[in-house]
Amino acid sequence: MNAVPGPPPEHPATPEIAVGFAGLGAMGLLFARNLAESGVPVLVYNRTQSKAEAMASASVKWVATPKDLGRAVSRGVTFVMLSDGPATKSFLFGRSGYGRTAGPGALLVNLATVDPEESRAFAARLGERGIHYLDAPVAGSVDLAARKEVTFFVGGDEVDVARVRPLLERIGRRVDHLGPVGSGNAMKLVNNLLTIGNTALATEAIALAQELGLDLSRVLELLHSGGGQSTMLDRKAPAFRERRYAAQFTTALARKDLRLVERAAARGGGPLRMTREARKMLEASMAQGHGSEDFSSVLEVTLTRGRVPAAKSAESPGAAGPA
Repeated sequence: MNAVPGPPPEHPATPEIAVGFAGLGAMGLLFARNLAESGVPVLVYNRTQSKAEAMASASVKWVATPKDLGRAVSRGVTFVMLSDGPATKSFLFGRSGYGRTAGPGALLVNLATVDPEESRAFAARLGERGIHYLDAPVAGSVDLAARKEVTFFVGGDEVDVARVRPLLERIGRRVDHLGPVGSGNAMKLVNNLLTIGNTALATEAIALAQELGLDLSRVLELLHSGGGQSTMLDRKAPAFRERRYAAQFTTALARKDLRLVERAAARGGGPLRMTREARKMLEASMAQGHGSEDFSSVLEVTLTRGRVPAAKSAESPGAAGPA
């Protein structure tokens, strides 16, 4: 269960197993492509067929339905990175679901952020058919995925983790096994709570600085060297400075994750107050039209409330992966 540092200098021999990938969003597309470029033949499924067809090559083949993917991969490994729990459930158990045709011994690796209870329910239902399950949500955003620098928080059986680790190491920097199924998603919620909360609070510091007449570039420079320094402040500083929010982790996905945090917290005794306020900021940002932009766009909400005129932000591409 120890962290594994960065990938080895050279990839090990190409695994002799069938590998499938479902969900070619901004991050899923990068993962599937990086797997293929590392020498792993990949069978891909995506609801929008044109994305899968665009990837088709000697190393990438697309299939028409989740059921076809399950049949083609059979007892191999399938990665799934869909938008949320309901989409994943439909892929696994729908009328043309993966679970109907995947063979006993197949391994399903869910890279999406879902409720830990959903993960455990998926694992139990697939287990009835002899299909193994890991939750392995991603810590890191699109730019890190492109550079193969993301971290995977993994929950599930150690034997299954060992089986998939060589593949995860081809597309990420670090693989952390947290415990049984659901543990990976639990850690991801903890991670994203602090990631999103830090960013939301940083926007209030920036708004205060502008209200007090300070130069933003100078403020960001000094915060970087002082007690207010944080990873998220550093990563979002260019967006804050330029007030342009190219999607690395979209506002809509960040809002979805904070709702999952609130649901999990409610099972333990009640909602988290600061989490609720951060989620409201994300919803206000979505109402301003920033849902498909990066979640750092909450700065526009904060500045508007602080009576600082909001600049029109650039349009950004669609949904991106987790922070």
